Amino acid sequence: MKIKVQARRLSLTKSLKAYVKRRLNFALNSRYDNIQRVTVMLTDVNGPKGGEDKHCQVLVKINGQKEVVINERQADMYYAIDNAASRTSRTVSRRIERLQAKATRMKAAFHKMRAPKKMPRDVYEEYENEYGYYRHA
Repeated sequence: MKIKVQARRLSLTKSLKAYVKRRLNFALNSRYDNIQRVTVMLTDVNGPKGGEDKHCQVLVKINGQKEVVINERQADMYYAIDNAASRTSRTVSRRIERLQAKATRMKAAFHKMRAPKKMPRDVYEEYENEYGYYRHA
């Protein structure tokens, strides 16, 4: 799983980048095999004006699914990252569980559709009618 961190109108420090990677690795570690890539976009919407303007967008590409997009806006960037990571974890887990349940249902339906096994040709069934015993192939 690759985690790519980008920033717009915000200085991306090493500590902030490390925090994002550590937090998302922890949140998505259980679903590591099903995730192709993760892209995190950190943005300061209003710049130095202040207010609730720190935006964190997480895009997760899952094998066999569309991208999962999570947007979170808070006054503090670290709080926005935490909320986005926890929401991403729940959403990705739910999507993967649905995908696995669908695969299980499809597999069960496929096994029901298969033709029943045929009896070998050398096995004959005997039955009695009004004239006596007959062997039927």
